[in-house]
Amino acid sequence: MECFRGKTHLPGADKEWNVQLEIDWGNKKVNVHIAEAPDGIADWPGLSVQTFGPMDEIVFRTKGIPRLFTHWWHFVRSGSGDLWGIVLGLPDAEGIWRTCPVVLERVK
Repeated sequence: MECFRGKTHLPGADKEWNVQLEIDWGNKKVNVHIAEAPDGIADWPGLSVQTFGPMDEIVFRTKGIPRLFTHWWHFVRSGSGDLWGIVLGLPDAEGIWRTCPVVLERVK
């Protein structure tokens, strides 16, 4: 299990949040933890998890961060072991695809 942390302003959120990502590469399991997310829910499992290379790249989906938004997360490992990626929010009411870049530092 690896753990990564960083800050980002997810599509649909009202501000930047601290994000913790836990990845079990072998079992293709992901958990997103956002302590300051509204509604008292702080953990979301990754859905439809796909990995490429033993521990090089990962893509997964989450629902409900924040509330009704569905996001696709796509990360690749940097040379230092951190993750660099993008979060893509499905189109909003105006049909606009919202995105945000994310850099997560490996903590364990």
